[in-house]
Amino acid sequence: MWKTDWPKPGMASETITVLRRLLREWCDEQGCQAESDAGGLAARNLIRWYEFGVTDERELAKLIRDDISISDA
Repeated sequence: MWKTDWPKPGMASETITVLRRLLREWCDEQGCQAESDAGGLAARNLIRWYEFGVTDERELAKLIRDDISISDA
């Protein structure tokens, strides 16, 4: 079972910048907007992977391109 302890520490502005760029690049490739359902799912997956401990930009990009997600369970 997945457990989240609150409150979570805030993300650094550099991290947010990287995640936004990766999301924007993914949306451009998919032909969708970040505000779309698909964009929202990709954004959630990026954040979940980052919080899980994946911090390498290339690995994060590969995970969302390969549509690998972490469930909410």
